[in-house]
Amino acid sequence: MKLFNKNLHKEILYIAEIGVNHEGSIKKLKKLIIEAKNAGADVVKFQCYTPENYVTIENEKYSRTRKFFISRDNFKKIIKFCKKIKIQYLFTPLSHDWLKFIKNNSKTVKVASGDLNFNYLLKNIVNLNLNILLSTGASDFNEIKSAIKIIKKKYKNQIKDKLVLMHCVSSYPVPDNLANMLSVKYLKDKFNLTIGYSNHVIGINACIASICLGARIIEFHFTDNKKRKFRDHQLSLNKADVKKLILTGNNLNLLLGEYKKELSKSVKKDKENLNKGIVANKNLPKNKKLSLDDLSYARPAKYFHANQIKKVINKNLKTKIKAGMLIKKSIIF
Repeated sequence: MKLFNKNLHKEILYIAEIGVNHEGSIKKLKKLIIEAKNAGADVVKFQCYTPENYVTIENEKYSRTRKFFISRDNFKKIIKFCKKIKIQYLFTPLSHDWLKFIKNNSKTVKVASGDLNFNYLLKNIVNLNLNILLSTGASDFNEIKSAIKIIKKKYKNQIKDKLVLMHCVSSYPVPDNLANMLSVKYLKDKFNLTIGYSNHVIGINACIASICLGARIIEFHFTDNKKRKFRDHQLSLNKADVKKLILTGNNLNLLLGEYKKELSKSVKKDKENLNKGIVANKNLPKNKKLSLDDLSYARPAKYFHANQIKKVINKNLKTKIKAGMLIKKSIIF
């Protein structure tokens, strides 16, 4: 699968989830975008919504939702800014009325954990033919299966090129004992799709673990100051964290290699020297008829492999040899 110019079969994609850590400030948002780019993130992600279509006006979070709101016009300016500094961007629509805006500005959408079972949203997304990062943080196996069914009905055999399942746990923050990182491999084995990981665990260890288990996209909350009052800052990674994550993650990706067991060219080249050959275990005279008692094993397997001992037994020596010398094809008849 290729996404944001990365081949996910070979490379890891790193997404800095700015979310609403800008707290409604365009100036702060631009600063976070620059910080994320300088940290090495491939993509910055934003949350877009209309407050009244996100939470009800009676909801205790409504006033904060209004405060953190960024308009379509301002997001258009942010998109231009991202293009100017050459970093890619992504949106999570926390209200369904933003899908048209996303379609006009991106080929990919991230679906929040709480909306995995929001069938109206999913059906509209597939009708717009968008690539989907589907977060699973608030859903069980059957809900995930149902969501995939809706997506597959439209995308059919293209689904592997259109959908990424993101392991996630929707707690803020997630304690280590509830991170359940083996879910990355579980989702991969059960659905045979590209798997990513959306992090809510403090620090980078869960992200690193997810790469070892097969995650190809790593999404993490991003901030310039973990001590800010709003909750998401405290579970976010900062510039130093992201640099460390990408350096370690890319190195692990190289170490992990491919899901197969084959010899590398260098090992193939040296295989003869690593295998045991057949040697004389005592000084042997010319014309000696070789028996098992005359032979032993030592590297390299230059002439005969140890497993070819039957080809040597009962052969005669053309010349005398010393103990420890290899049995050559040219000296037996």
